[in-house]
Amino acid sequence: MNVAQAIMYLYPTANPLHDFIVQDNGPEPVLRPGAEAKGRVRYEIKPPEIGEQPVEGVHYRYGIDYNLLTEGEDYDLVEKGPYIAVWKLNVPQPTEAELQAAWEAYEEAEANKPPVLTEMEQLQQENMVLRAQNQALAERADFIEDIIAEMATQVYS
Repeated sequence: MNVAQAIMYLYPTANPLHDFIVQDNGPEPVLRPGAEAKGRVRYEIKPPEIGEQPVEGVHYRYGIDYNLLTEGEDYDLVEKGPYIAVWKLNVPQPTEAELQAAWEAYEEAEANKPPVLTEMEQLQQENMVLRAQNQALAERADFIEDIIAEMATQVYS
């Protein structure tokens, strides 16, 4: 499913560069239970002043160093797919079910749409129509000419 196309189908006047952002982060690591302590690393942000107690988030933070962990044992890479990262429209953000329904409706509408012709194909199609019209006019002129000739023979005989 193309989430951005589904949103544009639901809200055709939305601006995809301003009103919403769809993001796909690719595979992301998900820790298994008990692995956090194994890969936990303390990162210094700034040293505390003299006599100041270090505060987490101000002077240091904890993070996970995945280089210390083993993929498959300590963590797994999980593909979450595209998601709505930013929503600025004044309507409620659509649910997954609404997006899926909009995507299916969009695909159906695209499948029923007539094919887009190139400029050359459009010109060829117009040319065929004009030739058919010209042929019809020529046949009509011949018919009228035959009628006039028949009327003239009856009048002069």
